[in-house]
Amino acid sequence: MKRMTNKNLARKVVSEEKDILTNVKESEAPVLSIVTDETEAEKEEIPAPEPASKPVATMTIVEKEEVRKPTLEEKIQRVEDLTLLIDRYRALAESRRKLQTFQIGADSLSSTILLRDAAGNEFRTSNSSVITTVIDEMKRTLDSKVREVETLINF
Repeated sequence: MKRMTNKNLARKVVSEEKDILTNVKESEAPVLSIVTDETEAEKEEIPAPEPASKPVATMTIVEKEEVRKPTLEEKIQRVEDLTLLIDRYRALAESRRKLQTFQIGADSLSSTILLRDAAGNEFRTSNSSVITTVIDEMKRTLDSKVREVETLINF
C-alpha cells in the first residue's frame, strides 16, 4: 500500500494546477493560493485507496412452472371480449373521423350545439368560439379513449 504525505500531496496538486494554468491567459486565470505546512512533526500520512473487491456471481435455479392451458370456454370468452373491444375501437375511430370533418361556419350562425339533459333541460349556442372549444375537447377525449382501447386489445 503506497502512502502519501501531506507535503507530497501538496506538491502533486501544485504541479497539476501549473499544468492547467499554462493553457489559460494570465488575465483569465483564477487566483489560487495553496498554504502548506512543511514542519516534519505535523506530517500526516494519507493511505492510498484499496482496490475494490471483486463481485461474487451467484446462480439460483428456478423450476419452470407448467403453464395452464385455458379451457374452451375461457378461449371463447376471450374472443368475445376482444370482439367487444374491437367494436368499441371502431366506433370511437369513426366518431373521431366525423368530428375531424366537421366545419364551423364563419358567420357564427350556421353551426349550433344543443345539449339536453335527462330532465329535458336544453342549452343551445351558435357562438363559434364556444363550438370550437367544445369540438377540441371532444377530439382530445376521443383520442384518449382510442389510445385506452388500443392498449386493451392484446392477444
